[in-house]
Amino acid sequence: LLRKRPGSRLAADQRTHARAPTMAQGSGWMHGLVKAVPSGDCVVVMGNAAQGGPPPEKTITLASLVAPRMARRDGRDEPFAFASREFLRRLLIGKQVKFRVEYAVQSIGREFGQVYVGDVNAAVESVANGWAKVRVGGGDQASNRDDLVAAEAAAQAAAVGVWTKDPTQLAAAVRNVPHAFDPNSLLPTMKGRPVPCVVEAVLNGAALRVQLMTDGVGTRFATCVVFLAGVQAPAMKSSKAPRDHHHQSDDNAGAAAGGGATSAATDASNGADAAAKPEPFAREAKHFTEVRLLNRDVHIVPEGTDKYNNLFCTVRTPDGADLAEALAGNGLARCVDWSLAMITAGASKLRAAEKAAKQHRRCVWRDYVPPPPNPNSLVGKNFVGVVVEVASGDSIVVADAETDAERRVTMSSIRAPRLGNERRGIKPEPWAHEAKEFLRARCVGKTVKVSMEYVRKIPTANGGTAGTAGGNGAEAPGITLEMGTVMLPTDQLKGDDGSAATKDTGIAELNVAEMLVLRGLATVVRHRNDDDERSLRYDDLVQAEQRAIKGKKGIQNKDKPAPVHHVNDVSANAQKSRQILPFLQRAGRSHAIVDYVLSGHRLKLSVPKEGAIVAFAIAGVRCPRGDEPGAAEAYRFVRRACCQRDCEIEVEAVDKVGTFLGTLTYGGTAGGGGGQGSAKATTHGLDLGVELLRRGLATLHDSYDPRRRSNGEALVAAQDAAKRARVGAWVDWSPEKEAADEAAKEAAARGGAEGADGAEGAGHVRSGPAELCELGVTEVVGAGRFFCQRATGGDRAAWLHSQLQTLSPNVSRVGFEPRKGTLVAGRFTGDDEWYRAVVVSVEGQRGSVDEAYVVHYRDFGNGERLPRERLAPLAPELASTPPLAHLCVLSHVAFAKGDRARDAEALFASLVSGGGATDARIDRRFAAPDAPWDPDASPEWHVTLGGDLGTARDGVAEGADDESVNAAMVAAGLARVDRRSARDPVAAHLVDAQERARRERRGMWEYGDVDSDDDEEERPKAPGAWGRRR
Repeated sequence: LLRKRPGSRLAADQRTHARAPTMAQGSGWMHGLVKAVPSGDCVVVMGNAAQGGPPPEKTITLASLVAPRMARRDGRDEPFAFASREFLRRLLIGKQVKFRVEYAVQSIGREFGQVYVGDVNAAVESVANGWAKVRVGGGDQASNRDDLVAAEAAAQAAAVGVWTKDPTQLAAAVRNVPHAFDPNSLLPTMKGRPVPCVVEAVLNGAALRVQLMTDGVGTRFATCVVFLAGVQAPAMKSSKAPRDHHHQSDDNAGAAAGGGATSAATDASNGADAAAKPEPFAREAKHFTEVRLLNRDVHIVPEGTDKYNNLFCTVRTPDGADLAEALAGNGLARCVDWSLAMITAGASKLRAAEKAAKQHRRCVWRDYVPPPPNPNSLVGKNFVGVVVEVASGDSIVVADAETDAERRVTMSSIRAPRLGNERRGIKPEPWAHEAKEFLRARCVGKTVKVSMEYVRKIPTANGGTAGTAGGNGAEAPGITLEMGTVMLPTDQLKGDDGSAATKDTGIAELNVAEMLVLRGLATVVRHRNDDDERSLRYDDLVQAEQRAIKGKKGIQNKDKPAPVHHVNDVSANAQKSRQILPFLQRAGRSHAIVDYVLSGHRLKLSVPKEGAIVAFAIAGVRCPRGDEPGAAEAYRFVRRACCQRDCEIEVEAVDKVGTFLGTLTYGGTAGGGGGQGSAKATTHGLDLGVELLRRGLATLHDSYDPRRRSNGEALVAAQDAAKRARVGAWVDWSPEKEAADEAAKEAAARGGAEGADGAEGAGHVRSGPAELCELGVTEVVGAGRFFCQRATGGDRAAWLHSQLQTLSPNVSRVGFEPRKGTLVAGRFTGDDEWYRAVVVSVEGQRGSVDEAYVVHYRDFGNGERLPRERLAPLAPELASTPPLAHLCVLSHVAFAKGDRARDAEALFASLVSGGGATDARIDRRFAAPDAPWDPDASPEWHVTLGGDLGTARDGVAEGADDESVNAAMVAAGLARVDRRSARDPVAAHLVDAQERARRERRGMWEYGDVDSDDDEEERPKAPGAWGRRR
């Protein structure tokens, strides 16, 4: 588009001199850089950098030239004024030029001259392209006026520029400037998107007046003032009065729309006085921006507005650089948090640039003194771990994967609502529960990356401060918090979690603090500008908070009240616990959340459906507590596996202190290690009681029979597996040792019974409370008289059986002479397997064909007659184990005699047949008889079989129903209530059954009342020989 005209080239000697590096006027020619082009016939040329400030500048009006005038304020351009300025701007802006002042007019304060860019005369090129005219008349004229006249004649002939006859060009000759343009109207449609424009003026280093160059009718040629988002530059006009915002005093400088821009230095010098002068480095910051942007084509990215409706943008220089980052990196601007919050991307780069400027003490940071190194700094101390617990809405406990130590981490630069303290009467703040629950649901049990950043000490409740106490240098009491950033991998979250990470960005991990702030569950802490102890992702947090405010999320919505939570804590109230027991029992499997782990088998749960907090213990399972061996391991396992996890509970009962008893199932695998292997989660999750027993971290209660429950078989199998694996509490276990311990207990019990006989005469009752258990009837001796085994002795019975089956039928019998009372191994004729037995009597002559031995199987209570070849010697370790079968009799009843005795025995046998275990309650215990096979042997246990056995509190049996075997025998009229038990509350159901049998004339009541004295149950007496009654 540029036309070369005669006379536009300099002479060779002039071109040589034009390369001089200074602005000196040796031959009248000077050189410099075009800084601005205010109009089609005026340029601002800048010299080299000067000491102590911006370089000198000179405004040159092209000699003998007249260009169309651009409007000032709300005026109107002359035709083709903007096109003329644009031609000269694109020809000269930012380029090195040669110029000479030919004359000056003192009355208007202007200097006129010639300007060359390379070999091209700017005035001749403008005239030749029709964008300026040669001034007619006047005094002084340009030295190359003839060249200008010739160029003008050629432009007229070509009808270009202002000489055009084209109606379309003439109609568009005057730009239509929308004077009522609102800059904030850009935000709804152009937020975050680049908008082309031309910088018309630089008000200060971070404030620009720009002319939009969009295609829209309502925005093209609109002029507005924009401010750099994220930084604040020194103000050009400063006074002692504090400024509410950093740009208000700069708005007056060159504010005319489309007006001629003068240099910033000139504006500053004209407005500077004693009361208002530029802040330190304000001129340098303004010059820095002018050199790069003034009259340049740039792109602005609208980011947001402040409370004064000023528009803040990110400005990209012609080479694509971020102006704010360049200013901050050169120490000519400071980062401001409230403005950084508007930036959609790149805030971290501004922080990094400012940090570099501080380190090199550039410009505004020339007096910067870095803070002394903090010996407690945690920067760089990062680790990976599993979240064990959520302490509050902004604090979690993480188990370090490397050291397995638990560390409490408070999230940097945010604050969640406080949970309060019920004991101190402090109520929770609104949204506190939601913040904690959000963290619990998303983080507990997940692997996270923790970047530690700083330590913060907060005062204690007694008024201690985080500094020193009493001025004596002693550290005041306080709580030390370790602050850090917690990153949660996105692959551990289900579904779209809606935070900064999206499918488009491909971010693999999320900032947990940002997730909280984004949902309005936490606020961002406002740090001082000189406070470097903040989150490394602080700007992301600020942006998230702005999004939450805009979306009115959580605590950012002042119009929406926070949800109200009513929780009934019955964990320490037995009466209230009993009141809600029926609801939990009817519900069956109920959803719950483990709030705290109190010990290995005792937890504090929240039951959302009932709105209650309850204390819960695993029924039938006991873990070590306090300083007992294994207590810490059990607590650690349950804490890692269940703490603050979702679970399902099935409540069976409540104890006298208000603790609910039942089973607890939790989902997934046990976290954090803690035992032998890790079981895979099933569809229904893992049974906590089974997992504890399988790892040897718990044992079954002696007084609790797990076979009464649906998971009883699994509990027994888990404990047996732990014994075989010798883990946890069973590390020193052996079958021989267990058998010896049982024998010792039996001997101690037997000795205690004998002592009771000597003291009381005939009572010989063994001490001990009524016991709920499960018994298996192995042999019926008579009506209400039978042998039984404990169902919990299955592992011991299995071990005995396996040891006995190692005997061969051809076992050596050398020296084996069984006699009456000898413990032997007898081969039962029913299944040809070996069992422990005792010889009751010997029949026939030894060595004869008639030789036989009557034996009693001590683990089952039955007996038979065996030949010698079906007997074998019994190993000492097997002989020392106490018998598994116990001689029992039904409690509180006396059976019919005579002809009805056979009916009673037949009915009793039918009621206990089936071979399975039966719920039972041992009401009284006596010493085991030495000859339990004797028909007159005193029974060892008095029991109630079957039915709802109620409870056993403090050794006293409570309640039963008519479904027990005892009640069935009485109701059939084949037994009656013992006279001594008639007034016992435990036997009330038996009395009722007896009255029904009496009224209906059943059994012994067929012919009316019977003499109760005839069949009264005798008081137990001291045993005679072989356990016979005296």
